[in-house]
Amino acid sequence: MKQPIAIVGANGRLGRALLEECRRRGHPVAPLTRHDLDLAWSRRKIHEALESCRDSRLLLLAAGNTNVDVCEHEPETAEQLNCLAVEHIAQWCAANGTRLVNFSSDYVFDGEKDSPYREDDPAHPLSVYGRSKVDGEIATLEASPDNLVVRLQWLFGPGKPLATPDWAVALAVENDTLNIVGDRVGAPSYTRDIAAALEPLFFDPRATGILHLSNAGSCSWLEWARFCVECAADCGVPVRARNLTGVSMEDVFGDRATRPRYTVFSLEKYRDLTGREMPDWRGSVREYIRDFVAPRFL
Repeated sequence: MKQPIAIVGANGRLGRALLEECRRRGHPVAPLTRHDLDLAWSRRKIHEALESCRDSRLLLLAAGNTNVDVCEHEPETAEQLNCLAVEHIAQWCAANGTRLVNFSSDYVFDGEKDSPYREDDPAHPLSVYGRSKVDGEIATLEASPDNLVVRLQWLFGPGKPLATPDWAVALAVENDTLNIVGDRVGAPSYTRDIAAALEPLFFDPRATGILHLSNAGSCSWLEWARFCVECAADCGVPVRARNLTGVSMEDVFGDRATRPRYTVFSLEKYRDLTGREMPDWRGSVREYIRDFVAPRFL
């Protein structure tokens, strides 16, 4: 029988994908939603909530505050949800002998590189959100050498709030032209691909420290949105906007939280651990739009 797994944030976009993958692979799962464990709770209350999954040998922490602009204006909330709560959970896991996998972000980097970021590249966050994620990484890894931090980026998949493919197609149906950020480059990452890629590493003792994970390939937000609209049109969605224009991040975000311009990940460590390649983002975006986005407009 496979070892039991707990998932904090089981009703979020990533948490749902992890839950589906765990069940598909036959893992006994203890899903915890925000109702079961709220990251805003005190250390004592968080530890009490975790007692319900004491038998779990692995805890997947797929919860946190991911609203970059809210974090910028509410730094104390960002620190509580993305760092202090992580520290409380990591301490409980260490005392219980439970391995912790915490999910972080490409926002830990400043985006000034012109080649893919490796796990050992120094973090240099530009925003409150990015700094809070770095603090959460430190708390995770200091609690136990067996823990793993998985940095992700540009997630899309079923769930709310709507992801880039969802709103790109919705806007293309309603408008003749769209202005999309063209100077931010990264890799779209399908939550189902991420969950499937991670499952072989759940209990792998070699998979510790930091791991970068995304779909293969890279693009700008503009290229991503254009591809989404093309896929939707191929599915018969009545899109109006065929002219998508690139604009700068400064034009779109103004004085909001600063975003890194380039955050493509090196996937070399993942390949070395698993011998596998991640699926290209285009095929996964096409699949997601066909299965989840297009049916809403047909």
